[in-house]
Amino acid sequence: MNVDGTASESASIGIDIGGTKALGVVLTRDGRILAEEKRPTPKNGVGIIECAFALFESLAGKVGNDINIEGLGVGIAGLVDNKGQLRRAPNLVDADGLELGRSLEPLVGVPVYVDNDANCAARAEIATGAARNVEQALLVTLGTGIGGALISEGTVVRGADGMAGEPGHMMVNPAGPTCACGMRGCWESYASGTGLTNLATQSASEGRLTAIAEQLEGKTEEITGEQVTSAARQGDEEAIQVIDTYSWWIAVGLANCAGLLDPEIIILGGGLIEEWDLFGPRVRTAFDKLLIGADQRETVRIEPAAAGESAGAIGAAMLAAARTTN
Repeated sequence: MNVDGTASESASIGIDIGGTKALGVVLTRDGRILAEEKRPTPKNGVGIIECAFALFESLAGKVGNDINIEGLGVGIAGLVDNKGQLRRAPNLVDADGLELGRSLEPLVGVPVYVDNDANCAARAEIATGAARNVEQALLVTLGTGIGGALISEGTVVRGADGMAGEPGHMMVNPAGPTCACGMRGCWESYASGTGLTNLATQSASEGRLTAIAEQLEGKTEEITGEQVTSAARQGDEEAIQVIDTYSWWIAVGLANCAGLLDPEIIILGGGLIEEWDLFGPRVRTAFDKLLIGADQRETVRIEPAAAGESAGAIGAAMLAAARTTN
């Protein structure tokens, strides 16, 4: 703190609210992370507001009075309009229509800015990550669901209402399983964390994944994606077949997006990227077979997000910093 009692440095807080966890950071104007914290995502709108406020208070307390918190940015999974209202959140229970900014501002005492979580992650990648100095890019987050952000001429494309970039709800199989959004056969139902579990459950119900099923004493409905990836790493051929199918479904959606957008790079974020060494080569091989004119194009790079799982929170803090500075 300065001798006159004022804070010696300014920072913003960013919070990324995903389908299973909420992660917050304190970010200085020059991009340093001073504090970080995560909590489970609550199961309803009121709980989400309470969680975001608790994270804000905890993070502000960690940095103390030496840091002036200028604003709060929140990235949240779902359709967020140009006014910052969460219009639709398939993977968050009872959160449709949630006005986070209006609810949080009186509690935190600083301006609050809200955007889609993948848009926030894209801002971080543009600033310091895989999208730096890139004109045309696509960011896809593979987590509980699938999020996305479109990058053109180095900026995030929001669309007419602010809700562009939702590739997870492209229909890839009209006869497929019911998605969390209520439609059938969305890409998210096959290529998200939920999708991996769906594929594993189906495989087990058809008499495969026998080693995992034995461990669960036949309770195949309890199979998780983590069990499948672990078994695949240990050489379980039936688990490897599920991983092959899952990687193919990731490539299907990416090829559809690339055919539409013609990006220089596709950046993959979200929790599943921790397994990128397992999925990545398989996705690359399938993508090159599925993309129309692949041999006539410059190679579309496919890379994991450089900012890691904190990208959404970092980008949310950057959003707040940019708005409070302007």
